[in-house]
Amino acid sequence: MGGKGSGGANGGPQYNPANVSGTGGAGQSGNYTGFGYGKNQEVNNQRIQGNQAMASAQAATPSAPAEPYAGVNMPQLSTLFDPTTRPNEPITAGVDFGPGPGSEALPQGLMNNTRIDENAKIAAQYLPDLAMAARSADAPDSFKNFVNYLIQNSQSAAQNG
Repeated sequence: MGGKGSGGANGGPQYNPANVSGTGGAGQSGNYTGFGYGKNQEVNNQRIQGNQAMASAQAATPSAPAEPYAGVNMPQLSTLFDPTTRPNEPITAGVDFGPGPGSEALPQGLMNNTRIDENAKIAAQYLPDLAMAARSADAPDSFKNFVNYLIQNSQSAAQNG
């Protein structure tokens, strides 16, 4: 009797000093302790009922898709040599010579992009959400073109950087 392995410290969790419950007790039962006489059982029963109620609830677990751009059907970006998408607007619109409105037609107060790296990181952070919004049937083509531009630039930046 009392040979090796019988009784005494055997390395079980009860001997681990880090095994302490944040709610009190020794970390084994999960029961609350330390309340007034007769209150421990009442509190523990309420906890058990609450746990059962929470176990039956189906919580939404949002997760990002593995391929956030899958299914995004956006038109290809046009190049300088493609036909115009605005045949009724003169090619010189926005410049101060030739037919069409001059520079007064351009948005005012815009400045050059002096924080390219910071802006690229910000755009990459929001790109999955923007791609999701671009999938909407209500999304305008201009928004889809913008997201397509961001996707292509983020991929080329990742390849170059």
